[in-house]
Amino acid sequence: MIGSTSQIILFVKDKEEAKAFYTEKLGFIIRDEEQFTEDWSYLTVAPQSNNEVVIELLEAVTTEEKQLVGRQAAEQVFLMFKVDDINNTYQNLKSRGVKFHGEPSEVPGGKGVGFEDLYGNKLDLFEEGKS
Repeated sequence: MIGSTSQIILFVKDKEEAKAFYTEKLGFIIRDEEQFTEDWSYLTVAPQSNNEVVIELLEAVTTEEKQLVGRQAAEQVFLMFKVDDINNTYQNLKSRGVKFHGEPSEVPGGKGVGFEDLYGNKLDLFEEGKS
C-alpha cells in the first residue's frame, strides 16, 4: 500500500540558478546535495527540514525535458504551499523579488495568491481559513 509522497521532480535550466531562487528568494533549505559523477548530481530542496515531500531540482538535458522547463503543469498551478500567515509571507517574498499574480484574496477554504518561480512555473500560497 502506498503511504505518502516523498519527492517530486522540477526540471530547471540551471541547477545553481534554481537552487539560489528556492533558497534565497523562497527561503527553502537544501535537503540533499550530492555529486555522484561528473555528469550526475542530486539536489533536493524543501520549505522546512521536516517536510515529508522534497523537490528535486533536475537540470533539463533532453529536448523533451527542456520543453517542460517553466511549463511542468502547462497553465495550471504546479505546486501549492501552505502558510500560517499569507499576508506576511506575501510581503516577505515580494520584498525579495518574487513575482506574484495579484494579492492574497479569499478562495475556497481560506486565502490564496499565485506566484511563479524563476522559469514561470505557476505556484500558489494558501492559508487555511480559521474555524
